[in-house]
Amino acid sequence: MSWFDWLSPKREPSSPLPWAQALAALPILQGLSVSEQQRLCELGAGLLAHKTLTQLGVALTPLQQAKLALQAVLPILHLGLDWYAGFHEIILIPEPVTRHDMVQDEFGLVSEVESVHAGESWQQGPLVLARSELAGDGGWDGYNLIIHELTHKLDMLGGEADGVPPMRPGMKMSEWRRDFQAAFDEQRVRAERNDAPIDPYAATHPAEFLAVTTELFFTDPRLLHDVYPAVYCQLTRFFEQDPLTRQPFTS
Repeated sequence: MSWFDWLSPKREPSSPLPWAQALAALPILQGLSVSEQQRLCELGAGLLAHKTLTQLGVALTPLQQAKLALQAVLPILHLGLDWYAGFHEIILIPEPVTRHDMVQDEFGLVSEVESVHAGESWQQGPLVLARSELAGDGGWDGYNLIIHELTHKLDMLGGEADGVPPMRPGMKMSEWRRDFQAAFDEQRVRAERNDAPIDPYAATHPAEFLAVTTELFFTDPRLLHDVYPAVYCQLTRFFEQDPLTRQPFTS
């Protein structure tokens, strides 16, 4: 792995990437204005220039690199690259990794569980993504591995991942905590009844609730707005975007 400071000189790609083709290939980017599309491409180029893209057992085509970068910077379209200053490297691996983890339940009992990780984020560490899980990203289907893992990076800008990223000017952390806690509590109750309105994984931890709802915000905003409108409202203020206006009624 290669590491370098965020302020290091930019690395120019060996050849221009097909940004227009990548934009056209990603449904969740349709509906952005011309100026927003131009800004997104600039941010995507900046991301690839400042982050090390390490490919282990995989080789992305120029189009795949452009699609990866555009989805990665969609959340920071109106925030800027500084919000991704907490890491230096994106590592791509062929398939998800299966791990055996030790977990402790509410009664203090420790047990071993097997879990599959398609992506991972660590504070001040690299972003790891499984190439096989990226192939279907970019549609209005409620799932996006890139956005999910990068949401953890935004969350960790404020310290340990807890579902509360640093607030934007004009936002109140107390209101964020109120709305997200209420929705998270409802998600947990409904997950226990096996009728969770969104991915049950969102009920496992506040940080995962934020990551899952942010996935929905950009890839199925209508569902999130219908189920947790207060959360949707907080995310529109944080990202300064309203993806509901971009989502087609038939997807």
